[in-house]
Amino acid sequence: MERISSFGQSTVLLQNTMRNQQRQFIAQQQISSGKKANDFQSLGPQIQEALSARQARDGVNSFRDTISSVKLSVDVFDIQLTSIVDSARGLKETVLDAISQDDASGFMPFLEQSFGLITAALNSQVNGQYLFAGARTDQPPITVGSLAELEALATPQDAFGNDQMKKQAIVAEGVQVEFGILADEVADEIMASMKRLAEFNTLSPLDGTLKDGDPGPPPIPDQREFLIAELEKIESAVQKAQSAQTNNALVGNRLDSIDEQHATAQIFLEGLVSDIEDVDLAEAITRLNQDQTALQASFQVLGSLSRLSLLNFL
Repeated sequence: MERISSFGQSTVLLQNTMRNQQRQFIAQQQISSGKKANDFQSLGPQIQEALSARQARDGVNSFRDTISSVKLSVDVFDIQLTSIVDSARGLKETVLDAISQDDASGFMPFLEQSFGLITAALNSQVNGQYLFAGARTDQPPITVGSLAELEALATPQDAFGNDQMKKQAIVAEGVQVEFGILADEVADEIMASMKRLAEFNTLSPLDGTLKDGDPGPPPIPDQREFLIAELEKIESAVQKAQSAQTNNALVGNRLDSIDEQHATAQIFLEGLVSDIEDVDLAEAITRLNQDQTALQASFQVLGSLSRLSLLNFL
């Protein structure tokens, strides 16, 4: 007489079925989320590697955000420095024209215009902060609003309200970049020239044919000689503004170079994080199909066992 028992087989098959269901559930989650696991603990021995890769990636992203912010300031610096250089050059050319034509008609209105353009550039703001003010970002670096106010000052330096603290930023591990430009650093000479021109105009109006000097009293300098002497000082002021513009461009180039290095590192780290955390979708789909097939087979076998009866063998 044969003895038939299906209990042990049913238990084994039930355990296999539950394992297949669990694997199918995990595969479905991976396909849905694109991740190998929903939390770091489920990554097992790769937890530390994943955390280190994420930390390095986030550090690079932070540096790139800083560079982007600094680049905005550097770009605005370049725009405003271009305006200052162009205005100073325009003043130089106007002085040259007055000397060559022996006529200063329209000179003072142009000087007023140059003062306004240079002052507006130096008082430019980014995100509500004065760019050329150093650390005093809540105060305009130029404290006078007209050529007359500049003329009334004791010294040209009194026109500047900036401090001497230049802006700095850490843009890479152990790399600090100085990118601030101060108002008096770039425009002290051109402000001094405009003040001297305004003072001379009060003494001897520049409003037509250039006048000869008058021994006085009071003595009045020769207008032509004064403008020739001032021309050299304006040229020095132009060169100083151009030098600041060149240095600013070099800072921009350095930032671009560092950012390119960060971009390369970012791609590598993103790939590393992806290799650790992201699931291979093709592989996950294949596993899901296999688990579904195995689960279906398990259900069929369990169904067959549940229908077994001794009556089938009597």
